[in-house]
Amino acid sequence: MIPQQKDKKKKLIYIYILLLILITSINNKNIYNENIFSNELIFKITGLSYTDNQKLIRDLIDVNNKNIFQIDEKKIFEKITENNLVLNFFAKKEYPNKIEIIINKATYIGKIYKNNKLFLIGSNGKLIDHNANNMKDLPYFYGDFKRDEFLKLLSVINKIQLDIKNISSFYFFPSGRWDIKFKGGLLVKLPVKDLMNTLSKVLLLKNNQNFRNSKIIDLRIKNSIISND
Repeated sequence: MIPQQKDKKKKLIYIYILLLILITSINNKNIYNENIFSNELIFKITGLSYTDNQKLIRDLIDVNNKNIFQIDEKKIFEKITENNLVLNFFAKKEYPNKIEIIINKATYIGKIYKNNKLFLIGSNGKLIDHNANNMKDLPYFYGDFKRDEFLKLLSVINKIQLDIKNISSFYFFPSGRWDIKFKGGLLVKLPVKDLMNTLSKVLLLKNNQNFRNSKIIDLRIKNSIISND
């Protein structure tokens, strides 16, 4: 055989061998990825009741049936925040196929009737369809208020450390202001603005001997206190 033909034949053999190695490597890589990263996602959720945790896990599996690298984080966020019990949450990935979600549950702030049904109001401003009749210490809320208006009031209450267990009901008016009725019978009429200072004043007035027998304290007019015994 001519030397040039021998060299050409050897080169072809080398090329075939390299192609075979390359194809085998690609197939092995695909098998490796399939075995490790295509496992079914496992969600671990804590923070809610067992029943609510399991329901949320099923909901998340329905919208995320791929591996951990292909999850839709937006859908996970939306599905978790759809649950009105959730105040906030923290999620982390644990490779190869586990996602842990730690939920801070909303606390119950009050009760409200909507469409002839009694709901709880959470600290996230959302309505919670649980057995509200068992929450006897919680105040009732009346009026057609928005979530932002409720959260604004709640923020002020928390800052001045007003104990809602001493309150029997909150009344919201179309003008954007609130009335608060305490369990002792005192009704406080609040202005639309300056809730922080006004509610701080309420705490002082409740402990003032001059207003001990008052049934109504009207604080709607700035720098004015109108009392009705």
